[in-house]
Amino acid sequence: MFHVKKVIRIGFVVAVVLVVLLFLSRNLIVKGIFNKVTTKIKSRYGVTVTVSSVKVKGISTFELQNLLVANSDTLLYSNLFKVRLNPFYLATLKINPKQVDISNSQLKVDKLIALAIKPRPESSSSQNTSQTLGSKRLYRLVRAFFGLTTATFNIDNLHLTYSDSTYHGNVKIAKWNYHSNNFTSTVNLNDGGSSSWVRVAGATNKRNSSLTVTLSADSNAAFIPFTSPILGIKSSFKKIYIDLKASHNEPDKIELSFNSNMHSLMVEGNRIAQTPVTLDSCGVSLLVRVMPNSYIIDTISTLNLNGFRAYVGLEYYPYLNRRLMFKLYTGDNKWQSFFDALPQGLFTNLNGIKVNGTFSYSLQVDIPLATPDSLTITPNLRSKGFYVLSYGNTNLAMLADTFTHRAYIDNVFVRDIKVNPKSEVYASLDQISPYLQWAVITSEDGGFYNHRGFSLEGITYAMACNIREKRFVRGGSTISQQLVKNIFLNQNKNIGRKAEEILITWIIENTGIATKERILEVYLNIIEWGPNVFGIREACQYYFGKSPISLTLPEALFLAFIIPRPTKFHYLFDAEGKPKQFVTESFLFVANKMLTRGNITQKDYDNLVTNPQVTLTGPAKDLPEISQ
Repeated sequence: MFHVKKVIRIGFVVAVVLVVLLFLSRNLIVKGIFNKVTTKIKSRYGVTVTVSSVKVKGISTFELQNLLVANSDTLLYSNLFKVRLNPFYLATLKINPKQVDISNSQLKVDKLIALAIKPRPESSSSQNTSQTLGSKRLYRLVRAFFGLTTATFNIDNLHLTYSDSTYHGNVKIAKWNYHSNNFTSTVNLNDGGSSSWVRVAGATNKRNSSLTVTLSADSNAAFIPFTSPILGIKSSFKKIYIDLKASHNEPDKIELSFNSNMHSLMVEGNRIAQTPVTLDSCGVSLLVRVMPNSYIIDTISTLNLNGFRAYVGLEYYPYLNRRLMFKLYTGDNKWQSFFDALPQGLFTNLNGIKVNGTFSYSLQVDIPLATPDSLTITPNLRSKGFYVLSYGNTNLAMLADTFTHRAYIDNVFVRDIKVNPKSEVYASLDQISPYLQWAVITSEDGGFYNHRGFSLEGITYAMACNIREKRFVRGGSTISQQLVKNIFLNQNKNIGRKAEEILITWIIENTGIATKERILEVYLNIIEWGPNVFGIREACQYYFGKSPISLTLPEALFLAFIIPRPTKFHYLFDAEGKPKQFVTESFLFVANKMLTRGNITQKDYDNLVTNPQVTLTGPAKDLPEISQ
């Protein structure tokens, strides 16, 4: 018994001595660890991290003075960076900051982004990353995020800057005050010369892994810095509320709830629309689950746009049988509430429209990423009693009457085109060869007479092509959509134009504004067919010196073929003036479809096989060749 007590006493003394030695030499140990970590960072990222001193104060406070992170330029500088860790977590070798002090610091956001997107050679370990390792990394990232954001921050003079040849913006935090898990600050935002002040208030809870923050502009609006050079848009807000909580965070399951509301949000940029887009209010409520083999946004999640709410869900399986699924459901709504919720500046033609009726809409998209040709799109619109009481800024009913169309090329006005049977350049449908009508329909929109504005088959095929090629290579627009784009909208390719195109097309096709025959007739009379050539009558004279009713099958196929690129017709012919092989192959492909559908006779097809030649006999034959 005596020997046991003696051994315990000796062991205790040794332990105490070791602890004392570790405590006394803690600065040397931490400095050695710091040097090892910075050497690894430099090797992997090409970034040098230096300090004038690194110290440990007490048992859990780490202080770095004159911290400098740089490569060819300074990325981050901090006069003082001090972190106090939770001793309990530190004892278990887990880093969970309890307090962070930052003084006189500057972070260059542009340099940091350049470093982040810089390609680096993958190591063998990263190439063999398993799904389990991936989920563990995400778990550590989420844990680190909440560990850091729920710490007590004391900030004196922090600047975040972004500069390039055409832009300079910054965020300045003079003082960040923290008391009893609540924080407040006044932040100066400068977005390329637009300066504004924002009051920040919020609360954190380390025990519940939660964070809430409210940003309120002192003036009418606060411009958000850095969005212009990074996203190509300029944006501002009056108030933003964010609530984020990790209700479950384990390596095999992460569950996050995210709620946010924004008031008086403005977004400006050609990628969105030609004019600034404003939202009185918008918000999201998301329930996100991450597991080793899946990333899921639960279908109880909602999007809110000016009071109009829709439920959304998303499932992504990144490993075996890679798959992406999207779901949307609106529930029962009044049509008028939907149109009232549309953002100002995004649907200029429909602004002020008054309608009657109710609807519900659901959409499911299932994309097998390894085999995109197998993707499915399942829309379901249930509309009841829809009709237009009064049109908004644009009277869509003009399509059924005579009107003057303003033709543009690359958004530059060219000339007016009179959509009027009395016009000498206008051709009614009975004055246009059926060969041409069916060649255009077959080439551009095979289901034209069977759909109500949209081709689900065409959209599915276009989406599959774009996913397979990993870029936008094909659109799924119908003739109705192309007509709406030409008459009511501009030629810009952005989200706003496409969204308005879809809505106007649906209204025209589902309210009887114009028949299919009228839509096709106007389309053939206003589209561009060549250099300053608009409408089918001008096209027939320009290429063949004849009227539209006299077109042959090969001539009709030629005119249908050039619609996507009407000014590049010369590249279709060889040095002898004969159509190139790929052109005649396309003629036969389209004609075979026309034969199958009963649009032409077997004799028509056989004659085309025998002689698929097209000879330009109009003014087009005298133009110099246009390069491809």
